Amino acid sequence: MPKPINHALRKHRIVSESVKLFAEKGFAQVNFGMLAEACGVSRTLLYTYFKDKREIFNEAIDEVTSRVAEKHAEVVKSRQSADAKIRQICITVFAMLFDNRDFICVVADVLSDYRRKGISAVEKVVRHTVGLKHMIYALLEEAIARGEYDKSVNPASATGLIYSQFEAAALRIAVTGNAELSESIDQMDSILFSFRAAETAARRFR
Repeated sequence: MPKPINHALRKHRIVSESVKLFAEKGFAQVNFGMLAEACGVSRTLLYTYFKDKREIFNEAIDEVTSRVAEKHAEVVKSRQSADAKIRQICITVFAMLFDNRDFICVVADVLSDYRRKGISAVEKVVRHTVGLKHMIYALLEEAIARGEYDKSVNPASATGLIYSQFEAAALRIAVTGNAELSESIDQMDSILFSFRAAETAARRFR
């Protein structure tokens, strides 16, 4: 009796191998034949899972962002302070970036190619970006309301500053490849410390 095929696992492996090839060759230079060869399957079989390489790219986005969203939901539901939740969310985002270097390089490559061609950004990337910013903004408002952060902190500006750190880390990963997780976290800690109310900051050193 033939062994049942785990289609979810096969699909995941196709996505993983495809991302590696996209990162190595460049998204625009890769065709379906190259993907099939890299994944060790026929083109016909590959077509049963994905209609084109953009669909594979979108699946990769879904896989990564879904894992991150699940972790963020757990953080938001926790009983930590708003300040601690923001820090944990930031660490989760940085960990995602550094654990998926090939994927980040591919995203940067695709978005750059789309900009050159005048194509709007990938909807899934935009949706995740907006959702993350809204989550951080809401937690910043909560931290200010609870007196964890100084009242002078502007939630909109602070959200932009935090998100700029994610973008800077992603850019360094994609362009220079010399970014360090610990360095990114240290920089974010300095930013969050600057938000804290004097009393909250003082308690950190007691």
